[in-house]
Amino acid sequence: MPLLKVFGPPGSGKTTYLLNVVEQELATVHPSAIGYFAFTRKASLEAKERAITKFPHLNPDVDFPWFRTLHSLAYQCLGVSSKDIMKAEHYQQFAQESGILIGQAITDEDFVIHADNPILNEINIARIKGLDLRTHYNNSRLDIEWHHFEYVERAYRHFKEVNGLLDFTDLLELINAQPERLPTLTVVILDEAQDLSRLQWDIVHSLADKAQRAFIAGDDDQALYNWAGADVDSFLNCEGAVKVLDQSYRVPARVHALANQVVHRIKKRQPKEWRSRDYAGAIHYYNDFMHIDITTGEWLVLASANYMLNELYAWIKSQGLLFERHGQRSVPESIMSAVAGWESLRKGRTVNYPALKNIYKYLRSEYVARGFRNLRSADPEALFSLADLKKEHGLLSDGIWHEALAKIGEEKIDYIIAILRRGTKLTGKVQIKLSTIHGAKGGEADNVLLLTDLSTKFAKEYDHNADDINRLLYVAVTRTREVLHIVQPKNTLKAFRF
Repeated sequence: MPLLKVFGPPGSGKTTYLLNVVEQELATVHPSAIGYFAFTRKASLEAKERAITKFPHLNPDVDFPWFRTLHSLAYQCLGVSSKDIMKAEHYQQFAQESGILIGQAITDEDFVIHADNPILNEINIARIKGLDLRTHYNNSRLDIEWHHFEYVERAYRHFKEVNGLLDFTDLLELINAQPERLPTLTVVILDEAQDLSRLQWDIVHSLADKAQRAFIAGDDDQALYNWAGADVDSFLNCEGAVKVLDQSYRVPARVHALANQVVHRIKKRQPKEWRSRDYAGAIHYYNDFMHIDITTGEWLVLASANYMLNELYAWIKSQGLLFERHGQRSVPESIMSAVAGWESLRKGRTVNYPALKNIYKYLRSEYVARGFRNLRSADPEALFSLADLKKEHGLLSDGIWHEALAKIGEEKIDYIIAILRRGTKLTGKVQIKLSTIHGAKGGEADNVLLLTDLSTKFAKEYDHNADDINRLLYVAVTRTREVLHIVQPKNTLKAFRF
């Protein structure tokens, strides 16, 4: 079976290239015989949405059934339902029964992909790596006794068996045990290959063995998830012809030169040469992030660890700037809806029921007659004017928003006023985004502000696994479209090395 490995350096249009492959294959292959698989749901949805735009004559739900993540593929082929899958409430139930502490579970589609407990996380990493539990424990350097580690694993396995539940990793293990359930596809396309675990690679091999052609794409230099069980070696060692997309449409020349200095320090990698776009760009260095003017333009603010963004969070907010942190706006959606809706009412317009619910949620007590705040008599399908609300829904006054919506809270009101004084629309595009480097992979911005400090854990990685830290730095600097702003570390012994 012909297999092509496609290496896509930063901003080189890897997804576009793969969708062009889809377009070429559609000349002779039915779309339902093409599989397009990605590591994350975000990437698989983006590919599907771009395919819908590119091929508007096709029905996305019928014609592209195999544009999905590998976990979703296993879920589909095994014929399980959402009631069979471990959810956040099941993890909390297990925590109560076993006596261990589990933090907030992170979900994707119907799957809990991360239950916040160090032991469960390490158990899962052992499974996706295909390692014996004791071997992985000995290598994990956890400050936990083996007997407790083993107890949690047995208790967790027993809990799932008794309750007839499967977790994220069970899906992969089960489909690998029953590869005959996987579809027979003419063409298999795999994106984000550098992030796949050994269990996921087993699925890929089963799919590719039955296909006529396979295209496996990624960039080993951007492999950030080795710590979570990703197996970049399987990508590097996969046999096939090699194509390097050698033109970046994002990275400017000066940033490209710095990125090359970093990437050539990675010892185990696929050699690849790529060109910057025809724009010089710039790199600026600062001793303190407070010396940077971020009040205009588009910004991506990056740090190696989440807690390092806290000071920046407060600094940006103090300037009355609207921003996002890990995809969440600094002004919650419900508050934006309430403020915008209230001002629309005062201007003689109408609002719909969801906006009205947000308005009534934040209206101060003396603005709503007793018994009306729950809007029981309001028609969810109707539109409402200020006159309607005063006549039928207990509204008693119509003062300016920061007086009327007092339940927003004084601190948030002051912040929103500062935002509006800058002429920023609460519902407009957010120009400043804060993220960890891991969370920003695939993202980009005109201006990238990079904090160069490392956590103690990451700083120690330089001593015995410098490749992973250099990949992290490489990903960070190559998010830049125009200017890279580098903030010097507070402690040079715990920092990225340039």
